[in-house]
Amino acid sequence: MKKALIASVVALFVTGCQTQTVATQPPVDAAMAIQAANMTIPVTRTYKETDSANLQLDLFLPDAKQQPAKLVVWVHGGAWMRGSKDETMQRNGNLVRSLLQKGYAVAAVDYRLSGQAKYPAAIEDVNDSINYLVANQQELNLQADQVIVMGGSAGGHLASVIATANNDKAPFFSSAPQYKIVGAVDFYGPVDLHELKGNSGDVDHDAPDAAEARFLGVSPRQNEALAKEASATTYVDAQTPPFMIFHGTDDGVVPDSQSTLMADTLKQAGVPYSVELVKGARHGDPVFDTDKYVNQVVQFTQQHLK
Repeated sequence: MKKALIASVVALFVTGCQTQTVATQPPVDAAMAIQAANMTIPVTRTYKETDSANLQLDLFLPDAKQQPAKLVVWVHGGAWMRGSKDETMQRNGNLVRSLLQKGYAVAAVDYRLSGQAKYPAAIEDVNDSINYLVANQQELNLQADQVIVMGGSAGGHLASVIATANNDKAPFFSSAPQYKIVGAVDFYGPVDLHELKGNSGDVDHDAPDAAEARFLGVSPRQNEALAKEASATTYVDAQTPPFMIFHGTDDGVVPDSQSTLMADTLKQAGVPYSVELVKGARHGDPVFDTDKYVNQVVQFTQQHLK
């Protein structure tokens, strides 16, 4: 009976958690049930208002501490056309909890999807979300001048572009970055939209309504210059921060050749990197949130975000 009551409380709270505001706190009993279920409640902030969307971020904070927490930013995937920060704990909960246990704060950010606004909106939004955290770091007890960015799939693309262009006057920055990227982790993200060609097994990238065409507003086959402008490989240079890359060999959405291309580009520029091709792993495979890979990401974070 007791277990059923706790389960009911958890279910009721989880159903409503997506509509929680910063000022709203869960009932004490619900909070206790959540702690028992090893769940984590973020602080939610609106960081930007646009004509098509009011954009929010979820800030997961480590246990209360006197020293400001160093910041990791997570960018969700979804082919630039779907997905949300609300999926972070479901898909990457092990990673988030592991970083929190080491004292890092993790911000999961929303951005305008391709049905709401075309390139460069999503990149602008991720940049603006980090600038918001920098501007409010004292209030939020953060140390956000130096950041590690991470993401999966389309989020891996956005994180990689933000990281490689951080030291450049890139055309898509409507406001200059007020932070320094000191590392990037890319899970199976596309890094060169022009080279994302043909049929990868599950996706025809040459189709006029392919995800990257919707993201750009035009097919990369029709506008090579724009595709290159929106690609992480374009901005790699000697000042690019270290990268950690993971990709599955059975990825039918984004071919693993995208990650080997990124690795080659980083190598040519003399940038520290690691790339791991996971045999048999598919796009968005849950294996990437297991301890084997999460522990590597945590070590990378500790090495570069000191």
